Amino acid sequence: MQEMPILPLVERLTAGQSVTLSISDGQEIHIAPEVITGKLTGNFISSALPQVRYDDPRIILKETLAKLDEQSLTITSID
Repeated sequence: MQEMPILPLVERLTAGQSVTLSISDGQEIHIAPEVITGKLTGNFISSALPQVRYDDPRIILKETLAKLDEQSLTITSID
């Protein structure tokens, strides 16, 4: 599995901010707190995992990285 600075990303997600991972095939993966009708739900979502929600940002990050590893994709930058 790829090494990346998880704690700062968890802190950003917990603070209500999103994270964008640029990957080796040119795509961008967006990870963010879930918002429905303008309110945070307490869940987190990832564009790499449609229809999947977790209430812990560490799990959504871990599962997103696992999905990228399955596809042999690497992260080129984090925003």
